[in-house]
Amino acid sequence: MKEELFKEITTWQNNTFVHATATSKLAHLQQEMQELLAEIKHENYSTRSTERKLEFADCFILLFGAAASDGMNYEDIQACLQQKMAINYQRNWGKPNEDGVVNHV
Repeated sequence: MKEELFKEITTWQNNTFVHATATSKLAHLQQEMQELLAEIKHENYSTRSTERKLEFADCFILLFGAAASDGMNYEDIQACLQQKMAINYQRNWGKPNEDGVVNHV
């Protein structure tokens, strides 16, 4: 994602949802993640419907907005992603649990 799109998303959120906070955006994100999960479980996993893509977009929009509401800017997000990936590359990863979740050991 380019910085211009990040700014467009966060500016729109700030202007449209003037009372929203990082916490309220994360609460909304939880709802959108449930919708996304339902969309994925409902369809054949090999298909990629427009609806599914839009549910992913809702989640990205809310997560970026929550980060911005918590004081992060585009550069902060880029830097923390790079930092976290450097950590992840160094970790050992376990086996999937019953839900398919893999955690570091």
